[in-house]
This record gives sequence, structure tokens and C-alpha cells, in this order.
Amino acid sequence: MMNHDTSLWITAALALNQCLAITDTQGTIRHINTTWALTAVEMGLSPQWDRPGLNLVEFLNNPENRTLCPQAPMFLAQLNNILHGDCAYYRKEFHLHLSMSGETRWFQLEVIPLIEQQDSHIKGTVLSCSEMTRFKKYELQLVEVISQIRTLRGLLPICAVCKRIKDKVNHWEDIESYLIRNTHAEFTHDICPDCIRVLYPKYSSILDPDSDDI
Repeated sequence: MMNHDTSLWITAALALNQCLAITDTQGTIRHINTTWALTAVEMGLSPQWDRPGLNLVEFLNNPENRTLCPQAPMFLAQLNNILHGDCAYYRKEFHLHLSMSGETRWFQLEVIPLIEQQDSHIKGTVLSCSEMTRFKKYELQLVEVISQIRTLRGLLPICAVCKRIKDKVNHWEDIESYLIRNTHAEFTHDICPDCIRVLYPKYSSILDPDSDDI
């Protein structure tokens, strides 16, 4: 009979906010928690992924399912290594594209062998899948910003007369266009005091320090 402590552990696993599944030694999913089932339905992976009984080895060996998991060969190799005791841990990032909404969701998959405390034999695997879409977006934005910063480092060829900048494909463009394309900068226009004196001399008196006293 299941004791109270074991029951609490099962309740905790079912309540986790990350997808959790347990496979047997053949790679067949035997148990899943609530988050796994709900996420599968949300991602349009029902009815195969939201209930026990799916054999991962058979499913991912099917060429028709490779579009769902492009890294299937690598994952299967690592899964077999864990089931045979040749690997103690596997972790991999992957993403799924939702055709209905056009959204891309990122996840991190972790696989470890299932070993009972009183027995050293491997009983299967534990699959833990955590969504990391928000963090992946931050990472991609950071990479983009760093790339833009690197673009503006070093020597920029600039015309000594018209001040246009030459880009990597030898195309000359004005400074505003170049900075808008390579940074997040936005421009508003004004006229500096020196240009006011040259272009609008009759109004340049407002720039004199004592003009307010006249």
C-alpha cells in the first residue's frame, strides 16, 4: 500500500509547473503530470502526447514525425545511452512553431535515469520539460543588441565632403539612415547655433547672451 510520504511526492510531481513524464525501459511513457497534458493540448500535440502509452522510440523513429522533432536522432541516441547506463544526464533546448498562431515556443528538455534507492537497476527515465520562451526572447534581443553595438565599433568610412557612410557592401548612405538601420536610435531635427547664424543671420541675435536685456 502507498504510504503517506509517497503520496505527497506524487501529489507534488503532479502539481509541478513544468512538464514531467516517466518512461519505462522501452521508452514508453507510463506517467505524466498535469502540466505535461495541458501543454500538449495547448501545443496541438493531442491526442498522442497528452496521455501515457506513447513509445518515444517508435514515434521518433517514424520519418513522418521528424518534422515535430528535427533533433530526433540525437535525442534517441541519448535516450538509449541513459537507458543502458552509458549516460547519466541529457539536456537540450528545442522550439516548436505553432501553425495556428504563428508563435514559436522554446523549451528545455532534461532526461535522467529512473533508479530506485534500494536497487541500482535503471527502471526507465524521467523527462522534465520547462518552458523558456520568455528568457529565450530576452537572449535573442540581447544578441541583436550586441550585434548592433559591434556594427558601430571600429573604423567607419565616412565621406570628408558630404559625410555619408560606406557600409559593408560599399553602398554610401547618409548618417541618419545608417544609424536607424544599425541601431534603435530615432531622430528629431533641430538647428545648431552656428547654422542659425549662417542661414538665418537676421534671427541670430536671439543667440547672443545679452539679447534678453534688449
